[in-house]
Amino acid sequence: MRGFRLALLSLVASGAGALGGAAAAGPADDEPAASGRAVQMRLASDEQSQGRADAPLTLVEFTDYQCPYCRRFEAQTWPLLKRDYLDTGKLRFIVRDLPLEFHAAALPAAEAAHCAAEQGKFWPMHAGLLASGTQLTAEALRQQARALGLDVERFSACTATRKYSGAIAANAALAHSLGLSGTPAFIVGRVHDGVLQGWVLMGALPYEDFDAVLRELLAAR
Repeated sequence: MRGFRLALLSLVASGAGALGGAAAAGPADDEPAASGRAVQMRLASDEQSQGRADAPLTLVEFTDYQCPYCRRFEAQTWPLLKRDYLDTGKLRFIVRDLPLEFHAAALPAAEAAHCAAEQGKFWPMHAGLLASGTQLTAEALRQQARALGLDVERFSACTATRKYSGAIAANAALAHSLGLSGTPAFIVGRVHDGVLQGWVLMGALPYEDFDAVLRELLAAR
């Protein structure tokens, strides 16, 4: 795995995303984060995921719906990863919450995504929340739910009670225990007995960097 580790180290120089308060300051303060650390995390049976459950590789994203770097990943990198790795059965993609404290709209947006999941619309809501120009006000979230054909009354009741605050807090606590303090943050690797054994990637890295890492991992069977 020496080559893989060297490849990861080279990623640090290629525009890692928001780390702590850097996201609020904007791209000029976009500092490299600590990519390449080996970590483990147990996966749940009800993960919000796309791709084959038995795909050889798994990529987990910890996301903040108000984070501009998360939106950049969604717009620029995600479509290519889906085309080349998810749709070809090579990768399973999982989303977990990491609403940052200085993003006031991130937590309500995460609640909206969970409440949409109750009606089978997690992924359309996820994509809508991260779309360029999307507003995250309470009314905008209701409009998003209406556009997706959700039962808006049920959706609004769900978000108003903060039904999923505990689950969101647990996701954030896990991220912090893994040393992830900014978004987007990723863990990529293989799953063994329900545990993802992988490496940390930080920031809205370009597709080429993800592609290089995934290719090396697939070759290291």
